[in-house]
Amino acid sequence: MTTLHRFDSIQSERAAERILGVLSRTELLNFACGRDELEVRLKLECAQVTGSFKPRGAWNQISQLTEAQRAAGIVATSSGNHGKALSWAAQRAGVRATIFMPADAYPNKIEACREFDAEVVLGETREVAEELCAERVAAGAVLVHPYDAERTVEGAGTVGLEIAQDWPDVDVVVLPVGGGGLLSGSALALRRALGDRVKIVGVEPEGAPSMSRGLVARKPVLLSEITTAVQGLCPLDSGALNIAIASECVDRVFTIDDIAVFKTQARLIREIGHIVEPAGAAASAFVFGGGLPAEWSEELDRPLRVAVVISGGNPAPEQLAELRDGNEAR
Repeated sequence: MTTLHRFDSIQSERAAERILGVLSRTELLNFACGRDELEVRLKLECAQVTGSFKPRGAWNQISQLTEAQRAAGIVATSSGNHGKALSWAAQRAGVRATIFMPADAYPNKIEACREFDAEVVLGETREVAEELCAERVAAGAVLVHPYDAERTVEGAGTVGLEIAQDWPDVDVVVLPVGGGGLLSGSALALRRALGDRVKIVGVEPEGAPSMSRGLVARKPVLLSEITTAVQGLCPLDSGALNIAIASECVDRVFTIDDIAVFKTQARLIREIGHIVEPAGAAASAFVFGGGLPAEWSEELDRPLRVAVVISGGNPAPEQLAELRDGNEAR
């Protein structure tokens, strides 16, 4: 049995109580993916409040602020979904929020933060945005990290907790990976609920393998180059906490090419009745493309039960238009 005692402070069950009545318990949808060896269900976080799983961690953070922290205001860096979710949570709680974003973030995600009354500060690059955010933290604001923080991980882990509760017979859970908050939180919750019999898989873009490299090094590895076009899954490095949890709780992390992601995004939009962003399609692309080890299915006398997380549904309007016009390359 995996030893998880050093993460005892991270309890997604407590986060589930905090988000109850505030966020949705998203559907686990049966989906015929065309592979007879698999029984697939899709966890539709694209249908969550603000269109991604991110409000789970954001609300878990905001709901625990002290009065002094609320008065100081919160800050974060984000390429989109975390910023939108945090802006929503802050507005709901009556807390001032400032989101530092790279100038090349999707314009719709920048505007989404402003629509929830957050101040948006754009940096020329993500490194500049992070530097500006750090200056505000040094002046007294409260940092809400998008992935490398216990309360963020705890909230994100309610995705895995819900999968375990709704489908306790699941064999494999596949999740997209950026900084690692969703993967690590869900993996920790799944291990506690279902033990070692469930296999947990992460999928990240070939052009941003921060978790893969972090697991090898057993610490964050700063990528020298990002070559993927899948925004939301391309941080410069994965979080130290996320790598530590994943090293104990995750079976495998695989990479996938962008073309497969965009093709699967188009398929999901056609077939499930929800808008899906590229990052939200990464785990599905891996599963639909036959990426899971064949022996996991071959050792069973029934289809392998696979839960796949659709993490978000906030594509750039122009990217979505190109997709609908038949251009699945970007």
